[in-house]
Amino acid sequence: MSDHAAHVRATMRPLPVADTGMVPKLPRFDGIRTVVFDLYGTLLVSDAGGGSHERERDPEGLPGFERVLQETVRAHQDRLRSQGAAHPEVEIRGVWAEALAATGRPAKSREEIETLVLRHECGVNPVWPMPYAAEALAALRGAGFVLGIVSNAQFYTLPVMEGLFGASLDGLGFHPGLRVFSFEEGEGKPSPRLFALLRERAAALGIAPEEVFYLGNDLQKDVLPAREAGFRTGLFAGDARSLRLGGVSEQEATEIADAVITGLDQVPGLF
Repeated sequence: MSDHAAHVRATMRPLPVADTGMVPKLPRFDGIRTVVFDLYGTLLVSDAGGGSHERERDPEGLPGFERVLQETVRAHQDRLRSQGAAHPEVEIRGVWAEALAATGRPAKSREEIETLVLRHECGVNPVWPMPYAAEALAALRGAGFVLGIVSNAQFYTLPVMEGLFGASLDGLGFHPGLRVFSFEEGEGKPSPRLFALLRERAAALGIAPEEVFYLGNDLQKDVLPAREAGFRTGLFAGDARSLRLGGVSEQEATEIADAVITGLDQVPGLF
């Protein structure tokens, strides 16, 4: 286990989930070969948005660092937008390097920056495996399904997963060719490009779009673009804090998604 993953494992604590009240929709799917997951809010309980006092804390002991950090994020987003990214996603290590320099901090190595960013993220955005996440992945892996990821993420997402699940993405069964992360592409969900990338990579493995099932907690950013890519879709409604319907009623959301999942233990039984 990497040092970053070990830090995650030592600092993260269980987080509760809140019932959404949605009714499951659990059809039986035929012909599915690949199950693809969103991470934050789907496989991971995320407390993002809470504890604003933590986000106001200066991680470097430098006056105004958070302000400079956010300004640098916006500058990077603007540059990506000017290059054609409709939903720009920054590479957070570069953002931190610039923000540190702008506030008079001596230059740091890539490894030092990664450590600062990871520890800051663990403090401001605690996460924990969603109930039954490990069991669902193990069951799917054992049944021979190819697993994939399409997620808005950063470099630290990999050690977070390893630290919390006790295994690398390879060990958890996620195919190396079927992992699409926003920070690597410079664009985040709901960009159709991310789902098109997954479709292309799946096709290279001989997997057709209709053989892919995609599960995410956001109707607008997950379900709709996945459906447009030709995948079968599931709306994850297992935690009220992460469920995003985007102004659509529960009834409409249930009609749009091929499945509505209220617990990850339901996923293996769909196939």
